[in-house]
Amino acid sequence: MRYLYAVKSGEELRAYEAAARRFRPRLEACLRCLREEYGARDLPRTILFAGRETATELLSSIPVPAYTNEYRVVFCPDPAVWRDIWLRQLDGLKGEGVSEIRAYYETCVDDSRLLSILGHELAHHSHWFPDFDDSTAREAGIWFEEGMVEYIGRRYFLSDRAFAREARINRLLVELLAPRYGGHPLEDFGAKTYKGDYASIFFEYWRSFLAANRLVRRFGGVREVFRSYQEWAERGRKETLEEWFGIDAHP
Repeated sequence: MRYLYAVKSGEELRAYEAAARRFRPRLEACLRCLREEYGARDLPRTILFAGRETATELLSSIPVPAYTNEYRVVFCPDPAVWRDIWLRQLDGLKGEGVSEIRAYYETCVDDSRLLSILGHELAHHSHWFPDFDDSTAREAGIWFEEGMVEYIGRRYFLSDRAFAREARINRLLVELLAPRYGGHPLEDFGAKTYKGDYASIFFEYWRSFLAANRLVRRFGGVREVFRSYQEWAERGRKETLEEWFGIDAHP
């Protein structure tokens, strides 16, 4: 996989090249795992390392600087950018847990956490996700895909301790943000999700991940969850995935 750079200065280029060199051995091992374990055959041709403004304003209107398509992954490797984005979830929040979350995001953004974001984007290319004939059918279960790729990316790159810690922070955030953004099905995750602020966007990601995490524990493994998912698709998607899996839609 080739690496490309969209930068505004020589300093930014040097920083991104250094990150790419650090990432390369672990990322290439992840790519092999995705091919062998998750049926990822048609992976993107390149990773485009881009600054926040370039990723979210010049190349796309998506406000989160990590996304993929069949040709390339766009990703900002600057830990300060991700720290700022995640801390913005706390705007206006009060109560127990806020200090813990803030302390966590101020210290957690290391190479492993950044790589888990890349792992998330690359896992989208698993052929374990059925191809649907129309975008409406695919979007009906996007919470599942987003939750599972977040699980896969984290499980590959994070230690057990870091994985559990991240899950705890996500649970705290979902609990704190539920009064503001909750009260609707997981199935509502879709294109309109990205029209909100960072807190509303990540509220959907975190509760999707937590649902996926529960499913993996219930079924005993990722493959087993996907078998059930594929059965749902093969039977014609007669109920929502929430109904199929018997997942509580709230918060």
